[in-house]
Amino acid sequence: MSVSGSRAKLKDAHRQLLVAWQRSQETWDDPVSQALWRKQIEPLETTLRSVLNAMDSINEVLERVRRECGDDQSAW
Repeated sequence: MSVSGSRAKLKDAHRQLLVAWQRSQETWDDPVSQALWRKQIEPLETTLRSVLNAMDSINEVLERVRRECGDDQSAW
């Protein structure tokens, strides 16, 4: 799978997590759920941004390598 494909899957999984979290908050909004958000889910936002930025950088390098070395993806 390409970096851009993996990036899209990661973003979609994050979106699905947030949708599921919003649904859970309709019936579960107490100190425990708030602690779970603060300690587990909220930190994912920062990590996800870092990972997506790293994936963008990797993708740029791979694209440059493909341009400079030819576009033969059969070797990838």
